[in-house]
This record gives sequence, C-alpha cells and structure tokens, in this order.
Amino acid sequence: MPRHQRDPAFHLERWAAGFLLCVALFGVLYLGAVRTGPGQLLDQMMQRTAAGTWNPLPTLNAHREWVTVWILLPPALACAALAHQRGPHRRWIILLCGAAVALGSNITTQVIKLIWSGRPVLVGLSEDWPANSLPSGHTTMAAGAAAAAFLICRPRDRALWGVLAGIWAAGWGGYIFIEGWHLPSDMMAAYLVVAAWTLLGGAVVHHVEAKDAQLAPLPAEPGIPGGRQAGLCLTVGTMGTVIGLAALLGPVARHGLTEATASSSPWLFMAGAALSSAPAFLLSAVLIPLFSSETKHLTRTARRR
Repeated sequence: MPRHQRDPAFHLERWAAGFLLCVALFGVLYLGAVRTGPGQLLDQMMQRTAAGTWNPLPTLNAHREWVTVWILLPPALACAALAHQRGPHRRWIILLCGAAVALGSNITTQVIKLIWSGRPVLVGLSEDWPANSLPSGHTTMAAGAAAAAFLICRPRDRALWGVLAGIWAAGWGGYIFIEGWHLPSDMMAAYLVVAAWTLLGGAVVHHVEAKDAQLAPLPAEPGIPGGRQAGLCLTVGTMGTVIGLAALLGPVARHGLTEATASSSPWLFMAGAALSSAPAFLLSAVLIPLFSSETKHLTRTARRR
C-alpha cells in the first residue's frame, strides 16, 4: 500500500464522533442536573434519601485511603496480568495508553470541579450542597481503572473485559450513591468522562494494533463481533435505566414535582441506585461492538497484506 494512502484499517472519524458525543452528553447532563431547578431538586432528593437510608453494606470512609486501594488494586493487578498475556510486542505502548486513560480521566474530573466549583442556589436543598461535585472522583477512579484493563487486554478478550469493566464501574457507582457520597448525576458524568478518554485511548491502541500482523482472530460467533456481551450489557443497562426513570418520574407524573420530592421515599432510593449504576452498562454496550468491529477489520486487513 502506498505510504501516502490512509490505512483503511484505521477509522479515526468513528473515535472522534464517539468522543464528541460523550462531550455533548456531558454538557446536557451538566445543564440539566446543575443549572435547572427541577434537576437539582430531583438529584439532591435522591442523594438525601440514600444518606438517610440504612443499608447492610460496609461503611465507606472518604477520609481513609483504603477506599482508594480497594477501588484501584484489583484492576491494577488485572492490568499487569493482561499486559503479560500480550507478550513483548508493543506491550509498553498499550500499557501507557491504559495508564493515560486512567490518569487523564481523573485529572479531567478534578479540573472540571475546579473550573465549575460552585452550584447555583436554585432550590432550597442547594444550600446544603453548595459545591459542584460533578463528576464523582471515586467513580471516575473505578471506571478509569476498569477502562485501562479493557484497553490493555488482548483484542480477542475485549468483549469479556468490557462486561467486567461495566460491572466494576457500575458496582462502585451504585455503592457510592447508597453511601450518600454523591448525587446520581455525578456518577453518570464520571462514566462519560471515562468513556471519552477510552475512545481517545482506543484510537491510539487500534492505530498501534493496525501495524501488528500477528493479531489473533476474534472468537467465532454469528452476527456483530462482541454482540452477545454487548447485548448483555445493553439488557442490564436498559432495564436499570428504565426502572430508575420510572421510579423517579412516575411519582412526579402522578403527584407533581413538589409533592413527589417533599420527603424521602423508597422510589427515590430505587431511582438513584439504578441511575447511578445502569449507565455504565449502556456505555459498555456501545464500546464493546465498536472495539470488536474495528479489531475484526484490522484482522482482515492484516491477512490481505
């Protein structure tokens, strides 16, 4: 192939479009949850309900570093094992991409909080929540570390690790909400930040893999590569999101916004827990087939060369 011709195995426009979509969704989420009165009211009432509801889970303490260890250590060990499976060929470049995604996501989250540090007082509850906590730092840590493992693993294993990444991110997002640390919108924003960085890292990883003629073929399965795993994530994510929206907006439609948010209720708790975790599975459902289809195209191109 002539050097001046663009490599047909690398579709930069797909990664760029995905990145811009994440940025746009983040903007919509921020405007709705932080800059509107109804968004603030619903968001903060879900958090207040979680903070006042007993749960059997171990209590998290934000002032102890052990929480960070539990969030980061399992994915870090997984990244080390997955890097060893890849072999020496371009291993360090892939590792650096995974580390850049995890680190870049966390830096982005802190910069966003620094730039938009305040929260306008649009409802009475805002006086109890004056600072901008969007995105959640601990959720970003969990999702970013899981995304690093997703990038570092072998291409043929990415669909599986996409499911595991969704479970890890969603689990911590739901846990953090149940403990009353963050608003549901904070977790959703964290997932979008990590997804945007994962798409940037994915573009680099696939550019590197496009030069690798020794790519192992993907597991044989009918239909879209990674379709089964993506379907599982889509099912869980859709069910969780529908349950969360129904539990949140159903009482509002029946009784009105003021009455539905006048006091804590099991519906608010259910809505917050679902909306704090389910979006992670929806993003995995998008990323898995995107990465798998690109890998399949790389494999076919490598065979023709």
